[in-house]
Formats: sequence, structure tokens, C-alpha cells
Amino acid sequence: MRFSLIVLGLVGYAAFTTIERRTFEKKETVRLRAHFVAVERELMSQDVSSLTAAQRGARAEQIAQLRRYAARGEFPRNEYLPGRVPFFRDSRGNLCAMAFLIAASGRGDIVDHVARTRNNAYVPALADEPGLAAWLDRHGLALAEAARIQPTYGGGGGVQDEKPSSGYVVATVLAGAVSAVSMTRNARSMDRLIGHRSEGFLGLAAGSINLALGLAYVGKESGSQQALGVVNLFVGAGAMILGARALSAKPRTEIAGSGRLRLVPIVAAGASPRVGFAAHLRI
Repeated sequence: MRFSLIVLGLVGYAAFTTIERRTFEKKETVRLRAHFVAVERELMSQDVSSLTAAQRGARAEQIAQLRRYAARGEFPRNEYLPGRVPFFRDSRGNLCAMAFLIAASGRGDIVDHVARTRNNAYVPALADEPGLAAWLDRHGLALAEAARIQPTYGGGGGVQDEKPSSGYVVATVLAGAVSAVSMTRNARSMDRLIGHRSEGFLGLAAGSINLALGLAYVGKESGSQQALGVVNLFVGAGAMILGARALSAKPRTEIAGSGRLRLVPIVAAGASPRVGFAAHLRI
């Protein structure tokens, strides 16, 4: 039973981290797409009359590429740096918007060099990057516009976190305390659970409350709400499992016999027959 509880805890932790990561990635995707929509509007609203026809055509193609990039949604992740910082290319090979535009035009060499040497640099700091200024000029983009296209990527700590309500926290603490007591009582050996059906019902009741609280918060955008929701789910599941186990406890079948000590007569044959007893002690 202790092993089962450990497994349950590990499964709960894995589920929590998976949900938290997916929630964060979903929020990042929404944020980045909104950023690219705003940038596209800005680029489309600029006066490009001073550009050549070739530059205007190349610029329009880059704006279309940016739209396709945003729709695809394969953005880099900041997996280890604090705060929000740029990533030209992440550990999975996903490119930031500027890197994607440059690579799509056939200049993957520029992307590779920046990713190797200054992967987390802002575009203005890359003004001296060999080939970048010429690429921007050829595609009718200013350095400031490239800086606007380039987003930053936040770690988990950069997400706005909505705290759980005080009522939810109080309910979680109370239901969790009752569930913990019931689990402690119902985790005893089966022969010690016989005759304690009320504790089994207590585990089912408290566990169902924790499960209901968990379902109310799992799926929320906030990491704190997700955390409490997952905790409630697994505390509730543990209390209900042990409660059901307590209710299923049945008395063990007694070994036949009225006492623990049994005496069996023995007769030893021979020239001088002898009579004795063999004792069997059942422990």
C-alpha cells in the first residue's frame, strides 16, 4: 500500500508538471501571435514610396512569410534563462521570427552564425553581423522594423499568475486535512480495517470533495490555480481509493478448531507400549 501511494504521488507530480508546461506554452503561443498581428499592421502602414520596386516586392513577401510563421506556431522556448529574452534558435531547432525570415530567403548561413555566437542578442546588437544589413536593405526592412519583428521568450516565472481565491484555499485545506486523516487511518492492514466502515465512508466523502475542487481548477490558465487543482485531484483520488479498500475489508477465515493449543494422543507400540501426547501450538 505504501508503494501504491508513492506511485500515486509520482503520477500526480508528472501530471502537474505536464499540465503546467502545456498551459504556459498555450499562453506563449497566444501572446506571440498577438505580437505578430500588431507588427504586421505596423509594417503594412509604413510609407514605402522611397523603396525600389524590387524592395517593395521583397518586403511584401517577408510580411506574407511572417504571417505564415505566426500561423504555424512553432516558436522557440526559453528553457533555462530567467525573464524574457530573445532566442534566435532554441534547443529543438525552432527559429525566432527574424531567423525564420532570413533562413526562408536562403541565408541560413547568417542564422547559423548568430545562433552559434549571439543566440540571445537583440536585433540592434546584431547591426554589425556580416550580411545582415545587406539582407535588410535588399528586403526593404529597416533595422528598427526588424527589432519590432523579433519577440522575446519568457520562462515559467514570466507568466502572469492569477492567485486562487481565499475560499478555494480554505476549502482545499479543510478537505485535504480530512482526506489526509482518512488516508492515514485507511492505509492500515486489512485485518485492522474490519469493523471500521465509517472511516471508509469518510475517505470516500472527503476524497470526492477534493476531486470536485480539483476539477474546478484544472485547465485554468494560472499556474497557481493549476497547482492546487492537481493537488486536489490526487489527494482526492488517494482518499477515495483507500476508502474503497477499507469498505471492502472482510474478516479472514478462521482455522478450524476451538483453541490455539491442540493435543494429539500418540501410542508407541513395542514390548512396553507407551502412551503420550503431541502438542500443536498455532500462532
